[in-house]
Amino acid sequence: MHRFRSSLGFFILMLIVPALAATASVTGSLTANGKTVALKHAYAQTRKDPFDKTKSVTVVIVTDQELSPAAASDEMELMQAQDKQQLSGFTATIDASKQVISATVFSPAFKKMKQFSGVGMQKAELTAMTSTRIVGTISMAKPDDFFDEKYQYNATFDLPIGKPAGPPLPPVLKGTPLPAGGGEPGKAYAVYLKNFAAGDMKAVIGSFCAARAKEASADPDFKKLFPMLQAMQPTGIKVTGGASDGTHATLLATGKDGDNVSNGTITMVRENGAWKVEKEGWKSQSE
Repeated sequence: MHRFRSSLGFFILMLIVPALAATASVTGSLTANGKTVALKHAYAQTRKDPFDKTKSVTVVIVTDQELSPAAASDEMELMQAQDKQQLSGFTATIDASKQVISATVFSPAFKKMKQFSGVGMQKAELTAMTSTRIVGTISMAKPDDFFDEKYQYNATFDLPIGKPAGPPLPPVLKGTPLPAGGGEPGKAYAVYLKNFAAGDMKAVIGSFCAARAKEASADPDFKKLFPMLQAMQPTGIKVTGGASDGTHATLLATGKDGDNVSNGTITMVRENGAWKVEKEGWKSQSE
């Protein structure tokens, strides 16, 4: 069984506290489109099961480079670190029966999307999983592919498990505060959302900043992925405020992800006198 989500839209975002104890150890590798890197860093955390809030799961993140505390504890920061550090690695959510119920994989060697999620090919073989420690292996028996992105990974680890993270800190806003609705940047974002919901891919690309529009236009699979991105977009989005310095703006928004509330942070940039969408990130939390 396979379930995939692109990171371009949003998917169920996880908070992961870094396990910084000296006794933590990990060895592993990730091969992406023929390029293999060693995985040398790992972090683990207990959190609520995204499918059953009365239960707990253990989240493991494994990378080729050390993560900052912010990147190890916040999914949006982790995604930004992927771009800044050119990270390779994977995350896995393991339930009480020691099964991988969700996972993501990321690598700069991927050509169409730098991160995506899927479950079904990974196998967890754990020798210990308590409230304070997890020991074992997560592996793929053979390579898999997603939209021609080929990958395979494995890691053997012995990790202390951190406590669940508290509520994320609000983003730092720079510039003049924006009212509910987001002012002029918010109006431009509202047009983008309308075109996105209507399936007007050409108009959506036109709402992107130049760099993002160029990337989407050059991607032959963007058209194939567009319906998937529409399905993953939160519903009932409302811009609650933000700030702008005249050339850049940060919008804060809320929406719905199924039964959960999603909090969004949208970065807008002013190009040739018009506000364009640079990037957006969403965090889901149970009500």
